[in-house]
Amino acid sequence: MNILKNIKILLLAGLMVFLHGCDLDLQERFVFEPDVDLTDPFDNLTAWEFFTSDRVNGDFNEDGELIGDNYDYLAAAIEAADMIDEYNSTNSDRTYLMLNNNAFTGGGNVIELITGSEEIAEGETPAEVMTRADMNVLRLILQYHIITTYITQNDPLFVYDVNYEFQTLIPGEAGKIVLRRDNQLRIDVNTNPAPLPSTATGGGNNERLRNYNYVFKNGIGHSLNDPVRNQPYPPSNN
Repeated sequence: MNILKNIKILLLAGLMVFLHGCDLDLQERFVFEPDVDLTDPFDNLTAWEFFTSDRVNGDFNEDGELIGDNYDYLAAAIEAADMIDEYNSTNSDRTYLMLNNNAFTGGGNVIELITGSEEIAEGETPAEVMTRADMNVLRLILQYHIITTYITQNDPLFVYDVNYEFQTLIPGEAGKIVLRRDNQLRIDVNTNPAPLPSTATGGGNNERLRNYNYVFKNGIGHSLNDPVRNQPYPPSNN
């Protein structure tokens, strides 16, 4: 009997707790507010506006040299080649392979390709370097580094270790470019076994993208430390 009595007491106590709990006010819905800003910081800029902004242009390191990851030379090259309209285009379905300052300086890089020499005179500005450039070669280089498809690290690169072929602003076979990502979302450009001629994949001409997913209002950008190619660029006439 005592056991039955104890069970009745427990059931009665549980019922009272339940009825009391029903009187509690509903709590406000929790809204997650991340500490990190997840918005795209440059999506109100065109690619050209980004390259000429103070954030990536006009800064020097402690040795008095232009910061390698910035775009002083690229901005000067675009203006000298009369291609500002391409980087201000309203066409948002394109990918800009952004040649940073490192991609212009050093052996085999853009300045040597467009002037015939990697030398830069002391105090020579990017704009002054461009006055020595072969404009036909410069335009080809810039055109090859604009892809006519919007490419993120996994769209349309859905499957890793698979070659995806795209077209740059250079028409025809000479404008083909191949991107392939690995299982860590790192993207290689024109790397064997890409279905391209050896002029694209060999001799150190293949590269891995450095920084990813700069979202602009007219496309997306990924940075490169060195230029890439399909066919060899013509020798500079300068």
